[in-house]
Amino acid sequence: MDRHQFFWNTMERCAWQYEGNDDKVLRPVVVYLSQQDDDAIFAFHDAMSELLYALDTKDLAEACQRADPSMSDDSFLYSRCVALINGPEYYERVRSGIQKELWDMEFEALLYVPGQAWARKHRQEEDAYPHVPPVSLETGSNLDGWKKPNSWEGPCQN
Repeated sequence: MDRHQFFWNTMERCAWQYEGNDDKVLRPVVVYLSQQDDDAIFAFHDAMSELLYALDTKDLAEACQRADPSMSDDSFLYSRCVALINGPEYYERVRSGIQKELWDMEFEALLYVPGQAWARKHRQEEDAYPHVPPVSLETGSNLDGWKKPNSWEGPCQN
């Protein structure tokens, strides 16, 4: 199974009966990952970063800014997390520009899942998490995604 499929399969463990409490929604994902080897935790993190990176585009940022005129780099990132938390079909609709409702929502807690799982597994603090994914999930890091010429100048400068 490739790491993207592993990511999506793992995300199916979300406890949606706790909708509104993001940490509780993600708890089964963290627990499951903490029972895997480090390579699986890192593969989950890599897949999450790659999927978020693919959504880091000028077009999608403009859609987010239209929904939230006070959009920041962070709010765009947290909105991109909504695409991942809602599954692969939703994600693909966002990527293609069909799904537009996510831009006024956020799911920041997803970003901390790999570190929490690793820390739980090793009984260490999250800030000791040793892995850095091959691509950045930060807004503006997908340079090719920001090349399309249009009216907006790029990632927000906070």
